[in-house]
Amino acid sequence: MRYLLIFLPVLLIGGCATDPWKDDAPDFEVLNFICPVPAEKFIEDDNCVMAWSVLGPIDPGNAPSIHTEYIRDEALLTGNRTAPRGSRWQRTAARNTDDTVPAGQVDLSAKFKTHPKAGGRRVFYACATLKCDSEYPGMTLHAASGGKLKIWLNGNAVYSCEHGAADLKTGAARIDGLLLNRGCNRIVVKFLDDEKDYQDRRKFSLRFTDRAGNLSMVR
Repeated sequence: MRYLLIFLPVLLIGGCATDPWKDDAPDFEVLNFICPVPAEKFIEDDNCVMAWSVLGPIDPGNAPSIHTEYIRDEALLTGNRTAPRGSRWQRTAARNTDDTVPAGQVDLSAKFKTHPKAGGRRVFYACATLKCDSEYPGMTLHAASGGKLKIWLNGNAVYSCEHGAADLKTGAARIDGLLLNRGCNRIVVKFLDDEKDYQDRRKFSLRFTDRAGNLSMVR
């Protein structure tokens, strides 16, 4: 019994360390990730990360920057966090209903268009957790945005985009050599408006492919 008491805490700590994101996110933010999947002729919504918890709008002040932390520990954000005053959490759908929009488009404009403080330069956050049944090394993240964007994977910043207002094109940027761990993987996205009000361009898209270019599926 003496040895059991000595080693049991070590085993528990080790078990938590292998999947630190497992218990921190609400269940509705956890999505199943599979790769590769049979290739279709066109990229579909199911091949992209579509279901997010989104938070906003947040006023970035007089000197907005995609690298300014507007929420404490923003790289670790989940929908369990209390929304700052004047902002609110919402959910995005897992599939677009309009066949004319690009696959994987997440439209923050539509979610916050009626919010009384949505006008002007604003910051929005989106978070999701991908649950993988195995380890996926060498993954490529394809990211597109209508404005400034920053992405964290498991607490590490992996991409930032500082261009102004733009039309959304799926796969506009490639971030190679990423690792998705077996178990849960946290993704946090921060979106920042350009220097003017362009509420209809608050959009982004994210999807993963493996090192051979095979598509993934997120549900």
